[in-house]
Amino acid sequence: MKKVNNLNKKEIGEYYTPKNLAINMVKKIRDDISNSDILEPSVGDGIFLEPLMQYNPKSIDCVELFQKKCDFITNQYNSDKLNVICSDFIDYSLNCKKKYDIIIGNPPYIKKSNINEDVMTKSKKLLECFSNSNIKIENIWVSFILGSVKLLKKNGSIYFVLPFEFLQVCYSEELRLFLEKKFNKIEITVFNKKVFPLIEQDVCLLYMTNDEKFNKEYIEYKVVEDENNIENFAYESKIMKNKPLKKWTNSIISDEETELIKHKSDIFMKISDFGYTSPGIVTGNNSYFIKNNEFIKATNAECIPIISKSILIGNKVIFSKDDFNELIANNKDVFLLKLSQQKQNYSKELIEFLEAGEQKKLNETYKCKTHKPWYNVPIIKKGDVLFFKRYHLIPKLVINDADIYTTDISYNIRLEDKYDKKSFCFCFYNSLTLVMTEYCGRFYGGGVCELIPSEFKELPLPYQQISDTDLNKLDRMIRNNERVENITDFVDSRVLKKFISEEEIKIIKEIRNKLIGRRLK
Repeated sequence: MKKVNNLNKKEIGEYYTPKNLAINMVKKIRDDISNSDILEPSVGDGIFLEPLMQYNPKSIDCVELFQKKCDFITNQYNSDKLNVICSDFIDYSLNCKKKYDIIIGNPPYIKKSNINEDVMTKSKKLLECFSNSNIKIENIWVSFILGSVKLLKKNGSIYFVLPFEFLQVCYSEELRLFLEKKFNKIEITVFNKKVFPLIEQDVCLLYMTNDEKFNKEYIEYKVVEDENNIENFAYESKIMKNKPLKKWTNSIISDEETELIKHKSDIFMKISDFGYTSPGIVTGNNSYFIKNNEFIKATNAECIPIISKSILIGNKVIFSKDDFNELIANNKDVFLLKLSQQKQNYSKELIEFLEAGEQKKLNETYKCKTHKPWYNVPIIKKGDVLFFKRYHLIPKLVINDADIYTTDISYNIRLEDKYDKKSFCFCFYNSLTLVMTEYCGRFYGGGVCELIPSEFKELPLPYQQISDTDLNKLDRMIRNNERVENITDFVDSRVLKKFISEEEIKIIKEIRNKLIGRRLK
């Protein structure tokens, strides 16, 4: 993966494509290279050029921003077929009239916050070449994909190394939908082992083509061990009917599996049908505004009970007043300062605390400067039930018997009067709802899964009244860290088996394991 600061022409660190990966990518498309016009839009050290030359291309144009690298490539490869172009690729794609059969490479990854205004202006101009203006340019590789699509021949192919996040993040959803319409075959390759071990970010290979030999439209998802043999896959799945896909990572399950979980989900109410869901409190600085009981006593500050870390809740379904009191006794930071008055109205100790915050310029930070006064954190209503938006093995939905607030680590659900919070929470832990949290969510480094509010609200929930006995048993199972399979078996026996056959539940569990496996590799 290549990381170059195109914006001020200062290198901030580069991670070049491993040689074996470049060789094997070229090998995969070797039958298409002969007599083809090829473009490498971010040539860098030229790692793709030598393997490409072996298969007799008609021409190879390679674009590079830095003149020194262009000179190196020119001196390294003495070939009439090679044309080295020193240019910003976005400029090149806007002005070039030539079209290419194959575009291959590893675009730079630069976040929008590091892209200067001139480059963003050119990227937006490039976007105007296409009818879909909803595509968001949150990273420079988006511009490289669009520029490559613009320069591609009708039946041409693009083959890129991209960040894994491309397959699932919200900001690239419109781009993915755009590409589904543009190409008849999209092939995604992901790796069980890290391709770039020195960096945290995972990568994928994206091959897109309109080659006439692929007469049916589909998305293919392949899992391989590492970059040394990308054609020897450990797992393969193909999506043909359930397109477009919001997240391409979901192409790991088949059309039939996708249809099963979607069809069964449609039987039940959605989370949004049960009441109102809102995010927790945004303090602007949790460590400053959330304090322990000793601080509250020492400053005589007004406060409200709050949870700012899901680890403080632990493994439980019912979060009781006793659970919260235990956190207080252990001197945990579980009180949010509730400060709406002018400083002079507070104790000497609290005034000194606020003035120390001003000396650290906390009052000038993005969130705090919008508060009136700056230390007055807006309070949002607490929920009957709390859903913690990030999780590892199993989602965390908790009954708020302690009557606490939370920060924005969770969503607060305030149920309509006709629904019982205990039954709502119990029913959540069934196999169908849990598989849909995996299907709807996205995941990050370390395998943590996250659901944004719209994804959480769309989850199906097979609600029915549950006894206190069953709820307390579930709470004990989760507190005792029982296996997820035991938990779902118990809940399914109470809420799911009335509507879904045992064979279908078994398949749903297998789908969930498959979806979990892709993020906990």
